[in-house]
Amino acid sequence: MGAPESQPFNETITEAFPKAESAFRDAFNQPDPAPKLLELITAHPDTSAILDLVVVYMELVGESPTQFDKFAGALVKLQNAKGITVASGDGLGNLTQLEIADALYDKLLDIHTGNLVVARDRYVTPSNQYLIDSLLSAISIKYRLCDTHSDAILHCLRHTPKRNAQVYVLGACLQLLMSGSYLYGPTGTEVGTDDVLATLEKIRESRVVKDPKGQRLLEVCD
Repeated sequence: MGAPESQPFNETITEAFPKAESAFRDAFNQPDPAPKLLELITAHPDTSAILDLVVVYMELVGESPTQFDKFAGALVKLQNAKGITVASGDGLGNLTQLEIADALYDKLLDIHTGNLVVARDRYVTPSNQYLIDSLLSAISIKYRLCDTHSDAILHCLRHTPKRNAQVYVLGACLQLLMSGSYLYGPTGTEVGTDDVLATLEKIRESRVVKDPKGQRLLEVCD
């Protein structure tokens, strides 16, 4: 199966309000980002501000992946905030109100779904955008920010595109390694761990993963 032809989502900052990007970055740099983030969203209660927040969050995780606990933890606190709504369109041009948790979930889902379509870089490096996006998806699953990608992970392992194959496999492995325990049960996949392990063993035997660091990641998952 070849790589899909659709384009990745790759959202950018919309500047929902003046200097939105710098404001969100400054908030995330605080010891506890959540209060300032909540203040910004309360002052600008619109889904475009939520999108800017999510894009900044993803940029920061890509820049400083060792701090993902702090960044994701701030989003969890926002999702748990009660009585906070943001303005959104309903698809027919009518304004409606969304709980902040639903708005965050929707934006994360849109971006993850779009960005995990095509791996354009075949090199296994820290700057590989597909691997960064896989890490971000794994974080969302782990923290229950957006946990609907288990089927896509398993599909990728079973039907890996030939082009840039090892990147697809390692992207799936990253997600399994970080959030595998969250993929089984009521909100996860109905496929058992034995099936996943058997699939990983076949991939290992096929030697599709040639990068030494990638081989170590596959061994950890298998």
